[in-house]
Amino acid sequence: MMDPRTSQQLQLIDEQDSYIQSRADTMQNIESTIVELGSIFQQLAHMVKEQEETIQRIDENVLGAQLDVEAAHSEILKYFQSVTSNRWLMVKIFLILIVFFIIFVVFLA
Repeated sequence: MMDPRTSQQLQLIDEQDSYIQSRADTMQNIESTIVELGSIFQQLAHMVKEQEETIQRIDENVLGAQLDVEAAHSEILKYFQSVTSNRWLMVKIFLILIVFFIIFVVFLA
C-alpha cells in the first residue's frame, strides 16, 4: 500500500507536470505568433519598399503641377491686364466715332 503522503506528492507532481506542459504549450503558441508577426512585418517592409518609387513619382508630379498652376495664374493675370487695356482702347475708339458722327450730322445736315 502507498503512503498517503506519497500519494499526495504524486498527485502534486502530476498537477505540476500538467501545469508545466500547459505553460510549454502556451509558450510555443506565443513563439509561433511572434514568428508569424515577424513574417507579416517583413512583408509590410517589402511592400513599402516597392511603393517608394511610386510615391516619389507622385511627389514629383505634384510639384510639377504646382509650378504649372503658378505659371497659369501668371498668364491669366497678364491676359486680364491685356483685356482691360483693350477695353479702354475700345471705349476711346467708340467715343471718337460718336464725336465724328455728331460732327457729320451737325455740319452736313
